[in-house]
Amino acid sequence: MNIRVRNLTFSYRDFSLRIGDLLFESARVTSIVGPNGAGKTTLLKCLGGILPVPRNRVFVDGRDFAMLKSREKARLLGYVPQEHDSAFNYQVLDFVLMGRASYISPFSLPSREDARAAEEALEFVGLGRFASRAISELSSGERRLVLIARSLAQQSTVLLMDEPTTFLDPKHEQDLLTLVRKLADEKQKTIVLTLHGLEMAVQYSDEMVFMKGGAVAASGRPGDVFKEPLLESVYGMKIRILDFEGRKVVIR
Repeated sequence: MNIRVRNLTFSYRDFSLRIGDLLFESARVTSIVGPNGAGKTTLLKCLGGILPVPRNRVFVDGRDFAMLKSREKARLLGYVPQEHDSAFNYQVLDFVLMGRASYISPFSLPSREDARAAEEALEFVGLGRFASRAISELSSGERRLVLIARSLAQQSTVLLMDEPTTFLDPKHEQDLLTLVRKLADEKQKTIVLTLHGLEMAVQYSDEMVFMKGGAVAASGRPGDVFKEPLLESVYGMKIRILDFEGRKVVIR
């Protein structure tokens, strides 16, 4: 299931997003990268309907996303924010069950099928043993995995993730991106995520989108676009790319 953007614009008081034509392909991992203030999160929120987007701007598998009902949107697309901030200290399994909201009728309780979907989602991210724990008892990395599990329970085909590796140590960063790769390869999820770590983006992504000043500077396969002149132009600094044991290393 792909996402296509056509002539998308969105403005804050002192910032404007301008995206001409952009395609996020099915069952692939696409990383949106660029400096702070480039518009990465704004674009992701427009794709997910978090920010209001006019008709005929964002299409999911050819369907105008702005025209779909809330339940349809939830079944097509899941959004994972950087961090969940709630006044309620939910039990982990109950929190993941919230991802089933689009399948549960108003004033009805979750069914056994809903519970099974939530349990399977927790097992997939490796947190099945934490089902009865409180959210507040988890580490930042574990809470990030719970957010992903909630989106998996939602059973949407498209998964949008905003800076999923923020504040994670190198091991948990690698573990999380390995999970992202697994979701695309085994679950056939179309995944779009924003990242700051260029080395991790080029290692785990099928496609990369470079943003600067609210616009797309370049997009394509990492081997085609991950070049020193582009990085220097986007980030405004001298950058070198070295090959180390088959991996790209960025020297600033």
